[in-house]
Amino acid sequence: MILQERDIEVLSYLARYFILTAAQIRELCFPDDTTGRVTRRRLNKMVHDGFARRRQMQVVNPLTGAASPVYHLTADGRTFLAAHFDDDLLLQKPVEPSQPQHLFHYAAVSETHRLFDRAVAAAGGEVQLKRWVNEDEIVNPEEPDKKSRHLLRTAFEGDRNLVCLPDGALVLQYKDQKAVLYLEQDRDTYFHDRVAARKSPGYKELLLRTGHKKHFPETTLPFFYVLFVAPNTKRRDQLRLAFKKKNDGHDAKKVYRFLAFDEASEANLFFDPLCVCCHHDNRVPIVQRS
Repeated sequence: MILQERDIEVLSYLARYFILTAAQIRELCFPDDTTGRVTRRRLNKMVHDGFARRRQMQVVNPLTGAASPVYHLTADGRTFLAAHFDDDLLLQKPVEPSQPQHLFHYAAVSETHRLFDRAVAAAGGEVQLKRWVNEDEIVNPEEPDKKSRHLLRTAFEGDRNLVCLPDGALVLQYKDQKAVLYLEQDRDTYFHDRVAARKSPGYKELLLRTGHKKHFPETTLPFFYVLFVAPNTKRRDQLRLAFKKKNDGHDAKKVYRFLAFDEASEANLFFDPLCVCCHHDNRVPIVQRS
């Protein structure tokens, strides 16, 4: 197969977002393909020739609600990109989801990542997305010692059951500050109190150990934020109250921000007060202008 320019663009987006539905790929790479036929044909060829893999489990697109398979890079697709762009770091991009039973979740994380990318473009350089790492991606791929490379998943010594496992993480830069935000993509699949009980202990320990500096030594802040992206305002508010109760009396309650995806857009994501917090009742923006 001779890869066309748009095929290479598709593979590049799969490297960036990890897992995408056909609808997401069409929006990114084939915006004039109103029927979806061109998108399907190119994807079928890339799958047939081993550059991409189609996962047969049916998921639901977070935006349209339409059933669709998902696509991700293969090892051959990853190798092609590394050679094409002369970038060996691409060889460390993930090619298999660690939790293939949660493909809907991966697609939702990709949709949030896309939202941040659009918001950065809309901000005209005022905010920069310096890093984005998903849960299956190596945080420090430039580390020459393979044994020293690590994922976001943090297991704390002394307690085998205590783990901090974000869905992703990003580094946002505004002026001279670089802030770490750990992402929790919520799909309203578990009772909110259960989510708070499962997630709070790991983030408390990560905060105590300033573990974000190991993940992202470039940060300029002694603390991090945890951004929960909920599907709607009702779920957002339920999560906020659950985490407020679970973290009562602990400094960790100050790090949480809760955002409703259906309220967010590239125009308002960073500077409008869309987020609610655990430690006060005022809504706050992701980025506070100064």
